[in-house]
Amino acid sequence: MVEKGNININVRDRGLAHFLPRQTITLTDNHGVRSITLSPIKRLFAGSAIVGLVIWAVIATTTLVITSLGEDKMRQRSAVLTLAYETRLDELLLERDLLADQLSNVTNRVMSAQDELMSQQYNILQLGAEQQEMDANVTNLRDQLGAMLEERDIAVGTSETLTRELASVRAVMTDRLGGQEDIVTTIETITSALADAVETRDTIQADIIALNEQISAMELQRELSAQRQDRMLTQLEDAIEVSLVPLAAMFDAAGLDVDSLLANVQQNFSGTGGLSAEMVAAGLSPRDQRIDQILRDLDHVAMMNIAASKMPLAMPVRTAFRFTSGFGPRGGRMHKGVDLAGGRGDPIYTSGDGVVSFAGVQSGFGNLVVVNHGNGYETYYAHLNRIRTTVGTRVARGDRIADMGNTGRSTGVHLHYEIRVDGVSINPMTFIKAGRNVY
Repeated sequence: MVEKGNININVRDRGLAHFLPRQTITLTDNHGVRSITLSPIKRLFAGSAIVGLVIWAVIATTTLVITSLGEDKMRQRSAVLTLAYETRLDELLLERDLLADQLSNVTNRVMSAQDELMSQQYNILQLGAEQQEMDANVTNLRDQLGAMLEERDIAVGTSETLTRELASVRAVMTDRLGGQEDIVTTIETITSALADAVETRDTIQADIIALNEQISAMELQRELSAQRQDRMLTQLEDAIEVSLVPLAAMFDAAGLDVDSLLANVQQNFSGTGGLSAEMVAAGLSPRDQRIDQILRDLDHVAMMNIAASKMPLAMPVRTAFRFTSGFGPRGGRMHKGVDLAGGRGDPIYTSGDGVVSFAGVQSGFGNLVVVNHGNGYETYYAHLNRIRTTVGTRVARGDRIADMGNTGRSTGVHLHYEIRVDGVSINPMTFIKAGRNVY
């Protein structure tokens, strides 16, 4: 036994005690003496507990360090991803603005082409009238020339006859020198008539020369007019091509039945274009046939523009926005439109011509505007902050009808935009993508 101060330790070397000898710890305080005996097994458990505690502390410390490093990496990664997302979003916004500018330029070009078509149509009709007038003038001048040529021939015949008579009289006078007064009178009469005939012939000849010059000038003017008309017809054909190709491509991209839409337009707009069937049946010159075809094409372009104006093909939001939800299943339910998030109060425009069929509050939609475009097509503009139209108002594409808001069942400021055909919702992006190169 070893005694040190107030602590007595007994050590025995037996079995496990050889490595972990039994220890007795005696504690003395004011309350007396207490002894604590630690057997080898208790010492083993105590040592194991201490070692386990140390290992746990090391593992916990290591885990905290690793976790801290991982969180730092996650934060850095999150910051990098956020920066990349914001950068890409800025790029997309810039691309969208560029596309919007391009769309505006294309729209201006199309509208300019349509204005040019109308102007050229008027000009070509006016040129046709001028051409007919010049043709009539040339025909009239040719008739006058023919009459003058007949008069000249008559005058020439009369002159030749009088010349022969005069020669005969002179021969008689030569045979009968000192002839009578009646012969002299006859000679004077014939001479006077011959002078008149010669004067008439010369006058008619001068008139014929002047008339030929006038006819030549008219024919030159008519030729120049025909060349100018040909250039104008070519410009018209090119303008029709510029207008017709984008419209046809837009209808194809939207999957619209063009024949059905045009038939509906013809029912409501009964005007006709082109030349009459009687004129065509009677046979036209190549130029007139070309004019007739251009007029028919102009009429076709006009009807396609009318049909397109009624279709919801334009973007209802023109300010900066985010595309937050598309058409299709969402959260176990069908999302029947697209969500475009922007700023409160951003203007909302109608995407096609039509009549406002609803403007008010509707459950879930909040403030809602519905526009009826005809042919079974309707557009829905929901969650509005303010409605700027009333039921029954006739609106045109691009008219401001509301402000963006957060009313109804909504989690933020955005526009919920739907297109319905005969009450069935379709993907609005199909129409927006189809019309983006035209409107």
